[in-house]
Amino acid sequence: MAHEELRIIVGMATELGVDAYLVGGALRDSLLGRETKDLDFALSGAWEEFPRRFAARITGTFFWLDEERLQGRVVKKKGGGVLFFDFTPLRGGTVAEDLRLRDFTINALALPLSGDRRELIDPLTGREDILHGMIRSCSAAAFDDDPLRLMRAIRFAAELGFAVEENTWKALCAKGPLLKTVAGERVRDELFRTMAAPGCGGSLQRLLDSGLWAEILPSRELGACAECIPRSETAERLCMEVGSLFPASAERLAAYLDREVEGGISIRSLIGLAAFLGSGARGGTAPLAELLRLGRETGRVLDLFCRDESEAYSKLERSSADRVIYRFFRDREPAGLAMLIIARATGVVSAESFLTFMGYWLGEYDAEDADLYLTGGEVMEILGVPPGRVVGEAMGRLREAEAGGQVNSREEARAFIKNLLTSEAAMR
Repeated sequence: MAHEELRIIVGMATELGVDAYLVGGALRDSLLGRETKDLDFALSGAWEEFPRRFAARITGTFFWLDEERLQGRVVKKKGGGVLFFDFTPLRGGTVAEDLRLRDFTINALALPLSGDRRELIDPLTGREDILHGMIRSCSAAAFDDDPLRLMRAIRFAAELGFAVEENTWKALCAKGPLLKTVAGERVRDELFRTMAAPGCGGSLQRLLDSGLWAEILPSRELGACAECIPRSETAERLCMEVGSLFPASAERLAAYLDREVEGGISIRSLIGLAAFLGSGARGGTAPLAELLRLGRETGRVLDLFCRDESEAYSKLERSSADRVIYRFFRDREPAGLAMLIIARATGVVSAESFLTFMGYWLGEYDAEDADLYLTGGEVMEILGVPPGRVVGEAMGRLREAEAGGQVNSREEARAFIKNLLTSEAAMR
């Protein structure tokens, strides 16, 4: 209740005579000691006026998630991050009934924000399930009411490190075919949130054991099976270890792995999925990309991750030329480094080569120069200087010359760099 925005909502509930409740995941995360930036509220009235007025109070932005169902969202930028406040009408007439209509008991919690009492409302003993690390559905109809909850159960198990309660698991397995009724975009979002959570191998095993993977896409069409899971586990471990292998670049590597190819789909989550799928996919990854409504760039990156590049890796290992390594990364931008992680996870490249190519990417490769006619190594060779300020300045000049149309080929680029040697003003 020390949350500034919560105090504003408490005051507004009194002003408007509304019964307002903080519900769901924020309370669950609070009990787990987890930070959250997503707050959900259930209101007994003023469904449109309340969130609009709240957005004005905190200088946030209001928009409808589902205007027909009066589900609205307020977004506020704060402290370098973003806070989300979701508002929905109270369902079923009472807060207890509203909670029984929710997905899992761990989310069936409410805290009244109206009046003076701040006592947790927990009709389904969700707090006990949180303490015991258990995912339990709120009712027998939970999956029928929203089949996406089939995927959410596995995602919550991954994100929280919880187990799925036995009867809930049996219902999940039995209701799997309902997933076909869910829009591909919604399935996609849950799948990639699951893959981004720790323990992707365990999540993939649950998807296979429950039959949900076969509902997403038949395994036989992509060659994915239980025997493929160790590849994902190894790839995930490598993603966690690269920072310790290159401690000076740990933040840069983490930023790369967490980079979103499109909203909600990170390089890290694509690596785990691609390692699972492997390079033997009949027809490539196009069927999965279509079913999940992947964007063009995400589909391209996933295809690169799953492509059989053994010949390219063999060429890399045979050649020590910087330009060969550079072109490998440039031609696959931004997939090259992740492809290298997958190749090491699947044994396509040796540990020694993996460290060499990783070192090159971290020390010499610059994605901003991926479209230049010359690599940093080639510029160093022409200038006869080691890595440093002079090379960076020369690459910057070359970039400007190419953008301005003064340089239009490799030959012209080499001549341009050589000319810098004769210009004291340019290179001092």
